[in-house]
Amino acid sequence: MQESKNKVLTRALGLPECVTITAGAVIGVGLFTTGSSQVGIMGSSIIIATIIAFLLVLWPAAIYGELSAALPLAGGTYAYAKRAINYPVAVFCSWNYTVAQIGIGGAEALAFANYWAILLSALGIPWNVDPRITASTLFIIFVAVNYFGIEFAGKWQNCSMYFFWGASIVWFISVFNKMDFTRFTSPIAGIPSSVTSFATVVLMVWWCFAGFETVVGMGAEVKFPKITLPRALCISPFIVFGVNTLFQWFLVGLTPADSLSGLATATAPFAFCMNTAGIIGIPVVILCLGITFGGDFSTMNPCVTGPARYMYVMANDGNMPKAFGRLHPKYNTPHISILTVGILGVLLISTGSIAILAAMCAFCQMTCYIIGYISYLMLQKKEPDLERPFKVPFGTFGAWFSIATYAVLAILALDMHALPFNLGFDAICILYYFIFVRKRPIPQEAIDVELLTLQSTSPTAEEKLSLDKQFNRWKFAAIAAFIVSLLLFVISYFL
Repeated sequence: MQESKNKVLTRALGLPECVTITAGAVIGVGLFTTGSSQVGIMGSSIIIATIIAFLLVLWPAAIYGELSAALPLAGGTYAYAKRAINYPVAVFCSWNYTVAQIGIGGAEALAFANYWAILLSALGIPWNVDPRITASTLFIIFVAVNYFGIEFAGKWQNCSMYFFWGASIVWFISVFNKMDFTRFTSPIAGIPSSVTSFATVVLMVWWCFAGFETVVGMGAEVKFPKITLPRALCISPFIVFGVNTLFQWFLVGLTPADSLSGLATATAPFAFCMNTAGIIGIPVVILCLGITFGGDFSTMNPCVTGPARYMYVMANDGNMPKAFGRLHPKYNTPHISILTVGILGVLLISTGSIAILAAMCAFCQMTCYIIGYISYLMLQKKEPDLERPFKVPFGTFGAWFSIATYAVLAILALDMHALPFNLGFDAICILYYFIFVRKRPIPQEAIDVELLTLQSTSPTAEEKLSLDKQFNRWKFAAIAAFIVSLLLFVISYFL
């Protein structure tokens, strides 16, 4: 049992870290590349796609809040599926999640490379380095950050997210006087007539919200998880909506009408917007600083942390090499898994295509989410007496609704360029399971580690009061961001 205790991860993440990890995993490559490029297709009607995408994650985030409070374990959806459905489905899910998160990290690194080159250009510094080299270097830096402990990674995450929010506010102020409100037409005028085209737009905007459950994969490292995790998951979608909508609002109001369609194919839509609008100098520098050292950094961190934890718990269960389950003797991190994420990330970056990575990862994430919702439903039947500190209102209906909508959206928005990658990867996963895993039982030590991990402590009365005050501050900020951003769009239609 002592050896099992040595494999239990350290609980060091509080509500601020959980929110910045969740929001940071989402706010980044989606918003500043594939997500914002949809403004070129829908114009000011982008708010409709954003509201739909928000509604498509609101219930699921709460469902994951209930799951994570009941089972605060490393591995997130893998841990839930293993317990609720069966082992093979859990392995399949974990593989898909792992490649999705690493792919998002790779796409984020490539987005960083694009905006980094623009930043240096704005400062008059020539930069002719291959974006894949810049992106790979960034990915390796974040592998090092995660190698040195979850507490260090959590502090880095907070700094990156706070810097991004601060830089965003300064940028908003610096370009506000350039806004042209005549570009806000009818909210439904830009909706594509084709159902498939509209589904594709919604999927790409939804990708700006995907990753909302990232922190549950670190459930074994969260302090007071039965309280902290559901709170973080319930307020984060409102923060993400506020940030996405504010940036979309500026993108619509700043981009000249005759250049709007160019956003659809721009590799760096916000840089394209400012260039066509004739905005140069300090605002460009502020924007690129916020995106690179804030948005990109805050996304890169959880894209290394999350999949490494999935690899760690899978190794403990015997379906990946044992080395992936080792913890560093000093930093208590799954260092071999973290290094492996780095290698895989660099390989995906070598494709050089954000679009293919986005489509591939979106399909992988859809698959994992559907498995997560099924796990939620089956866990209710298999373990009705499981302690559930947080319960989702109308959770059963929400799970079925989410399964149906995610399945339809995935089919309608299927990307034929990315599909071979998805099918090939899934085929490898299935073959791997039947050849190497099928006859291996889960080791008793892994069961002991899981039981020890679930023995999380409850806060004292004083700690609970402090946690409640902290949550109220974050809740107020999240609701304020949601209301203000939505009102800006509504008011602009009447100006």
